[in-house]
Amino acid sequence: MLRPGGPADDAPVTPSEVLFGRRWLVLASAVVSFFAVGVTFFAVPPLVPGLIGRFALSHLQIGLLMGAIAVPAIFFSIPLGAAVDRWPARAAGNTGLGLMVLGAALFALAPSYALLLLGRLLFGVGGLVVNLLLARLISTAFRGRQLALAMGIFMSVYPAAMIVVYSLHPRLEAVLGWRGELAVLALAALVAIPIHNLVVPPALRGTTGSDRTVGAGVPSSLLALGASWLLFFAVFASVLTFAPEWAGIGAHGLLTVTVVMWVSLIASPVAGALIDRAGHPEHWIAVAMIALSGVLLAMAFAGLPAIAAMLAVGCCASVIPTATYALPARLVPAERVGFAFGLVTALSNLGTVAGPSLTGWLRDATASWSPSWAILAGVALAGSAASFKVRSRTS
Repeated sequence: MLRPGGPADDAPVTPSEVLFGRRWLVLASAVVSFFAVGVTFFAVPPLVPGLIGRFALSHLQIGLLMGAIAVPAIFFSIPLGAAVDRWPARAAGNTGLGLMVLGAALFALAPSYALLLLGRLLFGVGGLVVNLLLARLISTAFRGRQLALAMGIFMSVYPAAMIVVYSLHPRLEAVLGWRGELAVLALAALVAIPIHNLVVPPALRGTTGSDRTVGAGVPSSLLALGASWLLFFAVFASVLTFAPEWAGIGAHGLLTVTVVMWVSLIASPVAGALIDRAGHPEHWIAVAMIALSGVLLAMAFAGLPAIAAMLAVGCCASVIPTATYALPARLVPAERVGFAFGLVTALSNLGTVAGPSLTGWLRDATASWSPSWAILAGVALAGSAASFKVRSRTS
């Protein structure tokens, strides 16, 4: 394929430039793949009462099951993030989606708690590859132009996935059983494979040395962003795991917590557009984390009705992920964007494992929600402090 124009413009078009030219198609494909990640990630909370009954699990074990999907990211995000700067994009996506299908199928069929964990771990490996690749694809396709808006749309996929899972769970479980419900969720990853292959070019760059990850060291701003993202996810994953039980057992609690995602679904693209216009995504993170801390304190001391609390959490969750995903391309050279996403992903998944596990342990130990929410409020405040150390190279 050649660039249009005269002899001076007849150099071959690189796959990266093809990607840039079809950026909205790339975003649409990323939405489908990320939805497949989301629906299985959120499969555990609606099943908590049934899993506790069928497998005799404690809240700590439920927290571990929720966080197990993130364990591979703790160890492999950084090397895989650097790898997606170089690997063929289409093949990497197919590998990740294939592992997601296998992991989701094992989770649906598992006869024991150990195999439930194994299914979550396997899905986590595939989901990690897909997550890093999609972030890299979007950053490449938009190249700073409407990047926060694109990331806002991308981030809205997770709340959409939660809404679908939480809203349809009672009906799907009644009709198909919990294993049948999980099998249906696994089909989302299968559907994403052909769409990915139609849209994504074989590689982002040519085979010359230009596609190598360059530079050394980790900027302090990237470390600060990773710390803030870790602390946010420790809080957010804990809220999504246990707020349904806090808000009310059964369908009522699940529907109450979907308010978080309804707000995030609608507001994340809006937040992205505003961040593109105003700049300084790091400032948006700091303010939203302070607000999240206040909401959790109100939850700890019964200062907010459940619906109001989830509305407020949703507003914070609209801003923080959108602003965070808009920052790596501003903090490192283009050749290291995959590595940057790998670093922050490793830290966020550490938070995803630690947050629900510690919150579940504290709930078992105290038989009260107030200590859990109060401690998580302090964690959110620490995340805000970390975000103040982020200094983007561009606004």
